[in-house]
Amino acid sequence: MDRNSGLDWNCMLEFIETLDAAAILDATGNYIYVSSSWEKYTGVSADYALGHKVWEIIPDTHAAEVFRTGKPVTARVVRAQGVPAVTNYIPRLDGQGKVIGIFIYVIIHGTDDARDLSERLALLAKENEFYKKELSSIRGARYSLDNIIGQSPAIQKLKEQILQASRFTSTVLIEGETGSGKELIAHAIHSVSPRRSANFVRVNCSAIPADLMESEFFGYSAGAFTGASKKGKTGRFVLANKGSIFLDEINLLTPTMQPKFLRVLQEREVDPVGGNRSVPIDVRVIAASGIPLETLVEKGEFRSDLYFRLNVIRIQAPPLRERKEDIPLLVQSFLGRLNQQLGMMIEDITPSALEMLMEYDWPGNVRELQNAVEQAMNLTDGSVLRVQDFYQLRARLRSRSYHTLAQSVDYKLRPARQAFERDLIRDALEAADGNRVKAAKLLGISRTVLYNKIEEYKLK
Repeated sequence: MDRNSGLDWNCMLEFIETLDAAAILDATGNYIYVSSSWEKYTGVSADYALGHKVWEIIPDTHAAEVFRTGKPVTARVVRAQGVPAVTNYIPRLDGQGKVIGIFIYVIIHGTDDARDLSERLALLAKENEFYKKELSSIRGARYSLDNIIGQSPAIQKLKEQILQASRFTSTVLIEGETGSGKELIAHAIHSVSPRRSANFVRVNCSAIPADLMESEFFGYSAGAFTGASKKGKTGRFVLANKGSIFLDEINLLTPTMQPKFLRVLQEREVDPVGGNRSVPIDVRVIAASGIPLETLVEKGEFRSDLYFRLNVIRIQAPPLRERKEDIPLLVQSFLGRLNQQLGMMIEDITPSALEMLMEYDWPGNVRELQNAVEQAMNLTDGSVLRVQDFYQLRARLRSRSYHTLAQSVDYKLRPARQAFERDLIRDALEAADGNRVKAAKLLGISRTVLYNKIEEYKLK
């Protein structure tokens, strides 16, 4: 300490002693100083504390977090002798950024004061979270980068592309198979972009009738046509102004709408139906297609100039078969979400069932996987999903094996069909716990047919 600063060590101690409680730790977490008020707070004498680890005396301490991160921890409620106190931890770092000491001080000590502050902070945090969710719901962006589950190289690359795309305002084209998460990618791009506080408008091009597309996308003026609202209507592009618009299944845009979309992208303005002036817009366009647009351009089914306008930043959603190492994480995520939605308590999945999921190629991708998990959850009678709970998936796997074998030159078709049928019936009986009525329903056959098959194949 600079002795010429007008403050000496004794003066600094006087300041420290005015705090509700204070202490200093060395690089190993041992106490090297405690204030007199600290003794009252903890009920432990200074002579005993000095040389002891902080977590030996205050189990609730957050000092370990500071040693691990090298960052201050502030306003944490810590209990000593059952009494809460709002505590702060300030680290001292050496030249390499390593923690060599921590100054701990309490700013509020006492049950009433600490409880009051804690309750007020909790209320503020709750209100803040509520309004954030409300705003997100109103704006339309429901998912973020964290909702993209997986640690595979394909997912890591995808997240890097999303972060890169979010920095700019150029049009994004997302292509990928059905169920691969194209809409999730669009949400994530908007949620991490500078436009995240503005509207995120989602439009499925296949869900809008051809004769209503123009008025839906561009809006219309009052009295534009018979049956039109007297107040007119705001189009989707204008609703998305200053934000983003997600055009799902852009490949299904009608030929008459394609040149109009091209003009919107070029001129950054829309012409409401029946209006007499153009409306300027500032919109980030994110489009998605389940079919490569380049293929449609080659067939003459999609305008090449519109394709080039859309294909500024291109992101390919990876199919699940190319990132099967993500399946365990996806299944655990689905279990947590579906347990809440369905009011169930499925805790886990057996290794053998998980291995079966890894064997399948998932043509329906993540959406099909979620559907399979939900079906199994509704079939199981335990708290852990087993192989037999994935009845429909097992049927698909056996069907695939059957078709592969049946195509072999040396394999007889009839024995292959009989083996497949026998295994399918056995699986249905296992899934139904031996209940033949339930098994017949699962198979989609009558009880009489099932009884005959059981007798034919000598199944128990």
